[in-house]
Amino acid sequence: MNKRIYFGLVRFPLLSISIFFVCFLTAAFLFPGSEIEHLHFKSDMYSLSHNFLSGLGSLVTSSGVVNTPSSIIFNGSLVLVGATLVLFYMRFKDLFRTIADTDKSIKFARFSQPVGLVAGALFAGVGFVPHDLHFGAHVFFANYAFLVLFILSILHSLTVYHSKFINNRYALGYMLFCIVLLVYLYIIFLGPKIGPGTDYTESDLMIQVISQKSIVLSLILSILFQVYGFHSLFKKLS
Repeated sequence: MNKRIYFGLVRFPLLSISIFFVCFLTAAFLFPGSEIEHLHFKSDMYSLSHNFLSGLGSLVTSSGVVNTPSSIIFNGSLVLVGATLVLFYMRFKDLFRTIADTDKSIKFARFSQPVGLVAGALFAGVGFVPHDLHFGAHVFFANYAFLVLFILSILHSLTVYHSKFINNRYALGYMLFCIVLLVYLYIIFLGPKIGPGTDYTESDLMIQVISQKSIVLSLILSILFQVYGFHSLFKKLS
């Protein structure tokens, strides 16, 4: 089996997830804290319930403290996530064509590639444009990254479902992620609005912050499940 395909679908995602976790923990440790005046919230460390992930990538915290080390580390990890998605779905298409899978699997895998490229570019954009550099662009990249990811997840699930080589439990696992992601999309597009000039409560903030971390954790677990499936497939075909 092609080593480049194995690297793109198994090794690189595992490496990227590991690096992302290390970067998150390091950036959170270095984060100098934040303050939300109208909520009477102040912390000298990163808050899992009150700080968005993108807060780690801010150039200056809401307390007015320069956040350069944390920003460089975390934003770099987001660019890596984008690059991982791009490579993953390039090799995703190559896999089903190489193993001569069903026509439907090959078709859906081919559709997945350009959508994966767009999703990867959007996630990288979140890292390239911190929210305090240009809030509107940052929110656009973040929200539409997850919207495109939803479309991508459906195509991914259909590809795996129609495969004659991969067990349908992997398609079911990703479909469950699609449902969770759909709930998150409802929250970010129709839920409480958080941002400069908006009047939000502490519960509004916590809903958005906790749901964001939940969907990121769900995405990571879903990717790991798929990576395990691909690893098993490679072992079976070797």
